[in-house]
Amino acid sequence: MKNQCKNMFTVLAAAILSLVFSFSSGKLLAANAGQPYVIRIADSQPETSTVVQHIRMFGNLLSEKTNGRITIQIFGSGMMGPAPTVMQQVQMGAIDIYRCDASVIYDFGIDSMKVLSLPYLFDSKEAAQKVLYGEVGDKFLKDVEDGKIGFKPIGWIIEPARNLFLRNRKVTSIGDMKGLKIRTPESEIFLATMEAFGAAATPLSMGEVYTSIQTGVVDGAENTVDTFNINKFNEVCKYITLDAHNFNICPVVFSTKNWEKLSADDQKLILDCWAEASHAYDSVAIEGDIKAQEIAKANGVEILTLTDKEKWLEAVKPLYDKYGAGYEKVIADIQGK
Repeated sequence: MKNQCKNMFTVLAAAILSLVFSFSSGKLLAANAGQPYVIRIADSQPETSTVVQHIRMFGNLLSEKTNGRITIQIFGSGMMGPAPTVMQQVQMGAIDIYRCDASVIYDFGIDSMKVLSLPYLFDSKEAAQKVLYGEVGDKFLKDVEDGKIGFKPIGWIIEPARNLFLRNRKVTSIGDMKGLKIRTPESEIFLATMEAFGAAATPLSMGEVYTSIQTGVVDGAENTVDTFNINKFNEVCKYITLDAHNFNICPVVFSTKNWEKLSADDQKLILDCWAEASHAYDSVAIEGDIKAQEIAKANGVEILTLTDKEKWLEAVKPLYDKYGAGYEKVIADIQGK
């Protein structure tokens, strides 16, 4: 009953937001060619994060190429709620664009997306870019569009590696994970990954993480080092373990409801600008990850590495059996096997 009430509240909130935004003077929903309008974009990260800087770059390109006719409005820092809630807002047209973990798209019914959330699928950000900016990536995005669940995919954000960070426990071997409470996004595969490592996975929205670590509700969490720094987790965590269990593969989706109101020229412009911004982001993200580690160290955080990587790889094999079933060839092609 509690979950049912929560879901009803989520849907009601999204509906109210949709009505509010529909009548907002900042957006002309019947966006014919030549008319000004604002694209509303939600994200879990704050303005200073590299991800939101990527989004800002996209907005600058749009504004520049349309002489200010098309602009963006960013709702960062998770202000629109956790990923599942925002995705519902996208479906209803209250939010235009959202980037989310592939695992969240899987939870919305796009089966192939579970592949991209498998731990240790890619061994570097460059490897992920090579795959996702080609035919394989296009096929994954087409699966989202063909699913007809209210999302028009417009591209990717491929973030650096997600790593573990802990309040007061050193983790260098898989045995160190046993019994630890680790925050994950509200996603089935992320939960399964932490459980495969021996931890007690705890789903929380991004806005709850800092306080939950501080008060001991969880022992730690996992994300990019940039996210660690931006959210000042150094104030509540002593250690980062560079296990690189996942690269944040984020399909970026536009509300189908609103996409269909755009002219063909504006649709193409949005796609082109997103691609241009993505490649610009990629050129600085890897270097930025190295700098982020240096910042964490300067803030008193100890950076650790794994001593038994092969055991972590072995631990997640059952996830490949469960979530990779039917996609064995795709996985083999991705990993070059």
